[in-house]
Amino acid sequence: MPTWSSTLALGCLIAPTTLARTIGSRKDSTLCATDSRQTVNNGSDTWTWQTYKSSNITPPYMTINRTGEDLAAGHLFFNQEDTSGYGVKSVAPFIMSDDNQLIWGGSEGETSNFRKQYLGGKPVITFWTGTGEAAYGADVGHGWGEVKMYDDTYKLVDTICLQLNLTMPTDTTTDCDADVHESTITEDNTILVTSYNTTQADLTSLGGPSDGWVYDSLAVEIDLRTKKPVFIWSPLAHLDVNLTHTTYSGSNQTAPFDWFHMNSIQKWGDHYLINSRHLWRTFLVNRQGEIVWYIDGQDGGDFGSLPTNGNYSWQHMARLRNTSTSNEVLLSYFANDLDSSSATNPSKGLTLRLTLPPNPKNPPTLETDFYDHKYPVSSAAEGSFTPLDNGNTLMGYGDEPFIKEYGPNGDVRWSAQFAKKNLGQTYRVFKQEWSATPYYRPSLVVDTISAEDTLSQCAGTSSTLRGYVSWNGATDVEKYEVYAGDSANSLRSLGEVEKKGFETQFSLPAGTKVVQVGAVQSGRVVRKSNVVHV
Repeated sequence: MPTWSSTLALGCLIAPTTLARTIGSRKDSTLCATDSRQTVNNGSDTWTWQTYKSSNITPPYMTINRTGEDLAAGHLFFNQEDTSGYGVKSVAPFIMSDDNQLIWGGSEGETSNFRKQYLGGKPVITFWTGTGEAAYGADVGHGWGEVKMYDDTYKLVDTICLQLNLTMPTDTTTDCDADVHESTITEDNTILVTSYNTTQADLTSLGGPSDGWVYDSLAVEIDLRTKKPVFIWSPLAHLDVNLTHTTYSGSNQTAPFDWFHMNSIQKWGDHYLINSRHLWRTFLVNRQGEIVWYIDGQDGGDFGSLPTNGNYSWQHMARLRNTSTSNEVLLSYFANDLDSSSATNPSKGLTLRLTLPPNPKNPPTLETDFYDHKYPVSSAAEGSFTPLDNGNTLMGYGDEPFIKEYGPNGDVRWSAQFAKKNLGQTYRVFKQEWSATPYYRPSLVVDTISAEDTLSQCAGTSSTLRGYVSWNGATDVEKYEVYAGDSANSLRSLGEVEKKGFETQFSLPAGTKVVQVGAVQSGRVVRKSNVVHV
């Protein structure tokens, strides 16, 4: 049987003991309230999860360690994936606090690259959803689907369904062609996505046939107004397949050879930074599709020899950042440095300082080489490494279920685990500030307790009624106004309850027949729940 534990934080706590004492004459009273989440561990390989009475969302209950050093502000954005089918309770996107509180939970289903972006100058949350996964699944290492965008009320504002008339692997069908790996909105009102086409190519240089089957992973820029591509780049049109570090062992249309494996695109002025996991290279490409320069994880490519500890392989999330000097940039990676779960070398948060244009006489220098020296993590797939506003950086370890926040000098200040090793993962993790007021109502449930609970100390033994309220995605609720009465037409305020975590449990006076709550932001009620008859 599952074991249940409560993580209650009791609020204060003056509560009316009868309905008559409060209805008719509003009093500035605070009802008993507490954080009502429960955690469930069923003794199997499924990681511990959180449950609520007013919501069916089941986020992970992460194991968290923190040193007390300063952390960046913001919430964690990540999607849970599951290779086993039983490693995590919910395969879904989540926004959570760094102290384990759920902020928002999305619908179950395969998602990727979940984060906050800006659309027309306004904040939105975006994610890819479809078939396939970034690391594993029926379509190993890629997928086909669409990108969804929601505003700060959680209304769907746009769906990007790329249609390129691709050739698909045998028995694979899809309505939309965007791949799992990239979905970045640019300042030019476009979005960058990866897309995997199945085609034939000459593989004789690898010991294969002249008409072998390969994946041609495309970089695509889409105009968000017209939904039409304005740029498409094919690596197969510019590079030889024998540059790959992936071993060729045969291919067909059902299982094409993934020689390039594009996993990130960034727009850089009028150019595109395109990363190839399987070539260990990153390319800067102009609008005409010409390769301007490339950097190689073994020998540095056009930039000359890499510094000590600056080599990388099987890397993800290549990103350029400006420096204070016009002829220098920072290039960062999540450097997996392995492609097999049996390898044990640690994955790193790598940053190189590059001189532009490339000059082997001024080779790259090492800026960061972050990994947890005490508890290193080896990630064979996926992963992210992002700078934070306070100088810290955040690393998501891809196919290993760990997230870590590093200080500016590489010290681990916060770490979390959300599944057992090898049984859960997330493609990328972001830490971003997010403010939202949902368009839908708060959710309210009223129930009767059968035994004394934490609130009995202040509610009185005559009060066995408890309310449970949550508002999925709301970030700015300060408290809830509680209304009660004999009917929906006679509701009067009982007082307020402080917001306690994702779901707030509060006491109700004996004899209550009808209940409603109103979410309070900036001192006023902004939205009310449904009326609940007890």
